[in-house]
Amino acid sequence: MPALGMIPTILGSSPALTRASTKASLVAVFTGVSLGTNYALAAVPNVKVMDAIVFIAAFLFGLDVGLGVAFFSRLVYGYVNPWGQAGIDLLVFLIIGESFYALAGSLLRRGSFVKRLTIKRETYAQWSMIFGVTGLVSTFAYDVLTNFGSYVFTTTSLFNALIIGMATGAPLAIIHEVSNLVFFGTVAPVTIISAKRFLAISR
Repeated sequence: MPALGMIPTILGSSPALTRASTKASLVAVFTGVSLGTNYALAAVPNVKVMDAIVFIAAFLFGLDVGLGVAFFSRLVYGYVNPWGQAGIDLLVFLIIGESFYALAGSLLRRGSFVKRLTIKRETYAQWSMIFGVTGLVSTFAYDVLTNFGSYVFTTTSLFNALIIGMATGAPLAIIHEVSNLVFFGTVAPVTIISAKRFLAISR
């Protein structure tokens, strides 16, 4: 992933990753990569690496970095979107939904079972399975929320908004969930393992 090559520049000589300037730089880099991949895949509806990038940012650098990437990626892509600009009401749901991936990455990095995993090649299948399932569950939650948000202000009840949103959004939701299962099971473990190895060597 291109962002990995910029980590030395971001970190500089300071070992601390908690400084505001460092976190702002990380958010900027990951947001740039996220948007770049989004526009590169714009011709394919609901297939994007952005969600995995938000997850990776939170897993490696914490919830605040992940939330920053989720917010700015969705904000920019919501307004500058080849498929049309999102309204402010839907944009709020999109940003909240994207934050699910940051929350998932932050929670998973604290899990005892993840801490027991090594960065050796033999454990790649375990990383892949855990991240893939996490991506699938997070994407399902995202799709439920955003499909609901698409109709919440145009239907007579919240229940109708949920049912209509789920029914009309099902085809694209399936594409989104399957593609994220693949991206989270492949891109995420490769990137995270590579980053952990790099950071271990550079310390």
